[in-house]
Amino acid sequence: MGDRPIEFWESLAERRIREAAEEGAFDDLPGAGEPLPGLHGPYDPDWWVKEWLRRTSLEDTFAEVLHTIRTELPRLKASPHSAETTRRLTELNETIEALNRELPTRKHLDPIEL
Repeated sequence: MGDRPIEFWESLAERRIREAAEEGAFDDLPGAGEPLPGLHGPYDPDWWVKEWLRRTSLEDTFAEVLHTIRTELPRLKASPHSAETTRRLTELNETIEALNRELPTRKHLDPIEL
């Protein structure tokens, strides 16, 4: 058993993962080189439930904000110079900014500009 090279024992999936890593395919992934979040905190057996709830809540909020933007944008564009439009744009952009602080960069929403 000890006489065989590692390639003999390595599965196809493991080999492809190893080769991809050697070629740098994983070098630019988000969080690369950073510690795992929550790694140094106290052990929490329900960590996965809490993380799932956090992600689900963010996804629901994200969907609600998108729906609000799609619904209100035509009305806001119809009267771009009114005080009400300026106030509502400010509110929406503050909501987007707060949401972006919680979301991964790849899911960030751009501020609304008319």
